[in-house]
Amino acid sequence: MKIALLGPAPPFRGGISLFASHLGNEFANQGHELCFFNFRQQYPPILFTAGKQTDDIKFNHPTRRILTPYLPHTWAPTAKAINEFKPDITIVSWWLPFFGPAYANILGRLKHGRKVILAHNVEPHEEWLGTRMLLRSVFSKADEIVVLSKSCLLELKRNLPSSIVRKAILGFHPIYDTYGGDTAKTNALPSILFFGMIKAYKGLDVLLDAMPIIRVAIPDIRLVIAGAVYKDQAAYEEKIRRLDLSAVVETHFRYISDEEVAGFFRQSDLCVLPYKSATQSGVISTSYSYDTPVIASDVGGLSEYIEPDTTGLLVPADNPPALAAAVIHFYGKGLLKQMQEGIRAYKEKNTWFELAKIMLHE
Repeated sequence: MKIALLGPAPPFRGGISLFASHLGNEFANQGHELCFFNFRQQYPPILFTAGKQTDDIKFNHPTRRILTPYLPHTWAPTAKAINEFKPDITIVSWWLPFFGPAYANILGRLKHGRKVILAHNVEPHEEWLGTRMLLRSVFSKADEIVVLSKSCLLELKRNLPSSIVRKAILGFHPIYDTYGGDTAKTNALPSILFFGMIKAYKGLDVLLDAMPIIRVAIPDIRLVIAGAVYKDQAAYEEKIRRLDLSAVVETHFRYISDEEVAGFFRQSDLCVLPYKSATQSGVISTSYSYDTPVIASDVGGLSEYIEPDTTGLLVPADNPPALAAAVIHFYGKGLLKQMQEGIRAYKEKNTWFELAKIMLHE
């Protein structure tokens, strides 16, 4: 089968690119012919304040760096290139209305095979003017829409007519296996991790507000923060000082390269996702790949990826005392080894092979 993948892939950073890379690896392993129709530029610099958009990332699949979604003169050449490839299926990565005009134009020009939207989320985390109109303009042109959580499916139902919703297929976010290697823990003291790009909806402020409570019960606790800040890094630094957390919080406010990821997870007992909204998260997948349990807010689709008391714990969103209680419970009950066993069993069921079968109707 010939498979075209439209959207970000390496050398672009971020979870959408990482997901596409893994999915492409699985298609290639199954013997399919694929080509990535990648971005030349992803965002104008004014919209992306977290540093570089690309990195030196190894990528071995055929790739055309052809689309700049905010430049209309690149849309027709992108569609032409995909048509010349003559795919049996074109998979389009969707996560922001920003890409709506470009994707609608390109999908309307495609002449070969099934057109599938891979929806990482439907409703954007930040308010976006004309979201429903942009969703309809793109999703109406797809033959199928693969969503990665039941929460995402509900978002589809809230925003689009049944003629579009009935195209939806429920998938899931598999576990990453990018990094591999030793998953043994290296920390001498209790250590929790906040990982990934830092945006307001991800609730780092909630975790920081929980830390003074946690320290009362676990005086030697450490918090490691690893990720670039999208906006207002100074606000987080000021909160750390104001809460007198400087001695117990280690900050890495920058992009974390693939080579560094293992070190952060191996030195952490627990990964915390205090999100205020979500559909699903690649951070959970990354955490599980290192046999690291997760405490997450019970919002959106996060609960679909956590088996309470088996792979992690769920807490109410935007509630520092509840979050603190969950961390204290995790350490007080000594749940690390029990949950690591649960994660290993979970990983055997949620593979890239199974997602590829869903997308290819195999």
